[in-house]
Amino acid sequence: MKAHFSSGFSLLGLAIVLMLASCGVSKKAHEERLYLQGIDSSLVEKILFQEPRIQKNDLLTILIYSDSREATEIYNQPQNGGSAGAAGANMAGQTLSALGRGYQVDVYGNIFIHQGGQIYVEGKTRQEVAAVIVEKLKEYLKNPYVVVRFANRRVTVLGEVNKPGVIELPDQQMTILQAIGLSGDLTVYGKRDNILVIREENNVRTSGRLNIRDPHIYASPFFYLKQNDVVYIEPTRRKTAGNEAIFVRNVSIIASVISVVTVAISLLTR
Repeated sequence: MKAHFSSGFSLLGLAIVLMLASCGVSKKAHEERLYLQGIDSSLVEKILFQEPRIQKNDLLTILIYSDSREATEIYNQPQNGGSAGAAGANMAGQTLSALGRGYQVDVYGNIFIHQGGQIYVEGKTRQEVAAVIVEKLKEYLKNPYVVVRFANRRVTVLGEVNKPGVIELPDQQMTILQAIGLSGDLTVYGKRDNILVIREENNVRTSGRLNIRDPHIYASPFFYLKQNDVVYIEPTRRKTAGNEAIFVRNVSIIASVISVVTVAISLLTR
């Protein structure tokens, strides 16, 4: 009878150990999924965002206004053309976009504006290009006003997110956290401490790694995304070997079975 009691006690102890182990695994898994760990309201860092610069092959939407609506209609009518660098081309390098007429920046970094001629825009901000166009059109329009927008700014998010794909960037900044949010957040398998960002600027490819568990991520030049960035979320090694949720479930089942057996042994040995 003592042997039966000892066996039941051992099984109960094993069940407790397994349950504690499962709790430990769950706690560790929870901590690994936390973003910006250790962030404090006293943490102040300078924002590193810079106005995006226009690159070759960018598609720009340019809307032109003035005191005379009739005079500006010719500038804002959708038209198609040939190469933006061709001399004498009529509205060259233009295609249609969802926001209106589009101006494709050619391989030389130029666009062509009706009555404004060829304009070099590569490396300039939208405001700088708008100012140049205004100066060129003052001869033809009264109080011209120009709005320049990007029509093809996008980033690609791949890997362990719930909705991988292409995200359209707004005219202003987008952070890596916003991109992850628009992608449905990371899956439980996604690495939070080693996110890869691939960037191409001025025919040079660079890459950076981000740790979204670290509150100092704001200081990274890759925290704010730029057009054509590719974000890749690597899977953790646990994905191929089985994840903690399965482990916890199996441990719970085993612990439950052991508890039932322990109770049964205790009843039989009374």
